[in-house]
Amino acid sequence: RIYDELYTCDAMYDAHEELQKQCSEPGCTLERVVVSMMLWSDSTHLASFGTASLWPIYLYFGNQSKYLRGKPKAGACHHLAYIPKLPPDFWDFYFALTGNGPPEEVLTHCRRELMHAVWALLLDKDFMHAYEHGIVIECPDGVFRRFYPRIFTYSADYPEKILLATIRNFGLCPCPRCFISKDKIPDVGKVYDDRRRNTASRIDSTARNFDINTARKFIYENGEGVKSAAVERVLRDKSFVPTTNAFSSLLHFGFNLFQMLVPDFMHEF
Repeated sequence: RIYDELYTCDAMYDAHEELQKQCSEPGCTLERVVVSMMLWSDSTHLASFGTASLWPIYLYFGNQSKYLRGKPKAGACHHLAYIPKLPPDFWDFYFALTGNGPPEEVLTHCRRELMHAVWALLLDKDFMHAYEHGIVIECPDGVFRRFYPRIFTYSADYPEKILLATIRNFGLCPCPRCFISKDKIPDVGKVYDDRRRNTASRIDSTARNFDINTARKFIYENGEGVKSAAVERVLRDKSFVPTTNAFSSLLHFGFNLFQMLVPDFMHEF
């Protein structure tokens, strides 16, 4: 067995086996296929001068060979959406509401909220239905198959990863995949560090979402600040932030959003 494509890795094999063990759709005898989604996003400046920029979200399919995906003219890259910036009149809106300009922690919070609002639109009821029940498609060989979309990877730089993971920028636990604290970072590469990271992996859960909802109630119902003592008491130790993660909508399917945030060597260094 050669590990050279996404469709030859253990994650794809596990997803395939899990799908085959599920109950078939009533009256459906079609072959069931995993559609491996590979997401990517990166804020891009459009010129070497000025402030013009775009923040696109791209989609690749891991069912295709990397040699095909890597060809610019292959049409293997699909535009999903563009993440907008906060509108220019947001500052006026905030001033009219509070009598003051928005502090940096409020702007950061609103930018996180905006990004996950975009993803909440993408992960809509149609996507959820396809995730659970599949989509019947006629393939080029003339055979109808039922395809089930599954998110495998999301490639992004560190600032975007913390937005996607809804954690703090260089907080007490700065890694989007585990709970290793800052003081343990120098141990990277050691055997016990690898073991520690495996046992301290971040896992999406109802308990995590309960804490976030509790913090949001402090803000939106009790009028506490984004970084108030009440909010910090609930979220600070694990570097969480008071934003509902759009990918948590897949939690009841067993999806762990933190596992999709794979290392990206073009962005990490």
